[in-house]
Amino acid sequence: MQIDIIEDDETFEKIRNNWDFVYAADPQAQFFLSWVWLSGWLPMVYEQWFILAAKPDTHDSSYVAFFPLKIVLEQQDDGGFYTELYMAGNSVADYTGMICLPSYEEKVIPAFAAYILQQLEWSSFNIQNILETDTRMSRFLKSFPEDSFEFTQHRIHNSGEDTDNYIAPYVSLSDNWEQYLQNYLSSNTRQKIRRFLRKIENSDEFHITHVNADNLESHIEILLKLWESTWREKKGDNCGVIMSIVSANLRHCFEHKCLYFPVLWQGDKPLGAIANFVDVQQKSMLFVITGRDKTFNNPPPGLILHADTIRYAIQNGFKVYDFLRGNEEYKYSFGVKERRLQHIIVKYKNCQNKKWDVRALPLAFHLTVQAHQANQLAKAEQGYRQILEVESNHPEALHGLSVLMRQKGEYQTAENLLKNLLQVQPHSVKALFSLGNLYQTQGQLSEAIEAYNRVLALQPDASAAYNNLGYALQQLGKWEQAIACYQKALELQPECIEAEVNKANALHAQRKLSLDEQAHYAVLNNDLGNKCKQVGDFKTAIAYYQQSISMNPDLAAAQYNLDLVLQEQKLTFKQSVPVI
Repeated sequence: MQIDIIEDDETFEKIRNNWDFVYAADPQAQFFLSWVWLSGWLPMVYEQWFILAAKPDTHDSSYVAFFPLKIVLEQQDDGGFYTELYMAGNSVADYTGMICLPSYEEKVIPAFAAYILQQLEWSSFNIQNILETDTRMSRFLKSFPEDSFEFTQHRIHNSGEDTDNYIAPYVSLSDNWEQYLQNYLSSNTRQKIRRFLRKIENSDEFHITHVNADNLESHIEILLKLWESTWREKKGDNCGVIMSIVSANLRHCFEHKCLYFPVLWQGDKPLGAIANFVDVQQKSMLFVITGRDKTFNNPPPGLILHADTIRYAIQNGFKVYDFLRGNEEYKYSFGVKERRLQHIIVKYKNCQNKKWDVRALPLAFHLTVQAHQANQLAKAEQGYRQILEVESNHPEALHGLSVLMRQKGEYQTAENLLKNLLQVQPHSVKALFSLGNLYQTQGQLSEAIEAYNRVLALQPDASAAYNNLGYALQQLGKWEQAIACYQKALELQPECIEAEVNKANALHAQRKLSLDEQAHYAVLNNDLGNKCKQVGDFKTAIAYYQQSISMNPDLAAAQYNLDLVLQEQKLTFKQSVPVI
């Protein structure tokens, strides 16, 4: 078998007809593996998703099986990364798995396993929300040799809840509504449903509306408001995320004509709402989410809406009404059977170094930058170095690590990294600018000036380069040239505080500032010193504090900040000196 990787929306869109053909022919297919559902979910997946697609070893261009997966990036305390493999539908799909033309199972399953073992890097594989009756996954797991892997059954229990989410009740529907009422329900439930449905149908007070293009948004708003009133306290911070995902899924399924969504009303007051996915191909109706007014129970909104949906399903030839995961007591009054789910974790034995897959590199870089911005330097350094182990010429990682090395005072390492970056990208303005900053920090002013001039040759409107060039010239005592650079920076960026303050400092050195101007710029120098200190640039912070004091010796804040940073630097220096 040939295994291809599908990992972008455009390619996924192109294979829809092929996917739908396999889905229709697969008796084990279920809605969360349909092209329609996945096309709505995958764009919302934060992690890197991909689909293994199998086709025979011929020139046939059609695929015979699909296996949706995702790579989840995990980070250790020291900043090191490793990846775990998950089913693409987690964390919202009640069922996961693969779809396959039945005649190709024997070849497809070992081919998928071989690809995962040989072509992907992962430390553990979470096979979650798999039906116990899924014989394909059982055969799939046999491809992982027991001498190399350990297998554990995992069960998640939500604290404070009695519901078992590894049980999925469902109703195997009869051919007609009356037969369902008579054969599936207790006499008490049967009588209630008949009485309450007649009450709704014959009432001027109560009515049920069904979703359409005009009321979709109002229906979603009603449902989520009612749902939130029940679950806000328990779901906490996750409540908003859940509602956002649900609303997006409902809109997507409505657009693809696979949503059944009634709302029960008393006059103009909504009493309850229920949303269901409609799988026409597999003749299944899947209950997704409901919300009801907890202050109203006569007639009971939940009972009425479920009964109305089941009646609709039977009348339209559906064979299954699926309550999905969770064995809540009320579901059993509708004559359900049970499916059981399992969560199996496959881990490498004796894995000394946790593995990570290159597909997770963009997310790894994003997390590393976040750590760097939070001044978690050790964690960020580990992240940058691990990225460069995977991709030695990664431009952003080379630059980020060079900035970090400069912060740590490891100037030679920072310079080497920037020179490596310039070999990869000879015209990188960012690299040249950082190289100028590095030279300036070390007092190599002629080298810094050369770097800034190279920046300006490539990008003549780079106001920051003019500002820094002016500062380098100022340090050489070339005041007029420095002031001209500051003025140019301000012409390009009138709100550039650094250029304004540096220009004022140069004028002050020439005794060209009034007393009021000196007092004003003393405050601004102190503010810039604080900003430099916050990002770890203590040398420049000290220079700004000293400049502030020279302009206004009575500015207590500047003197305090200078003393504080000098003391911190002294302590840092003492701690870095080895004890002999």
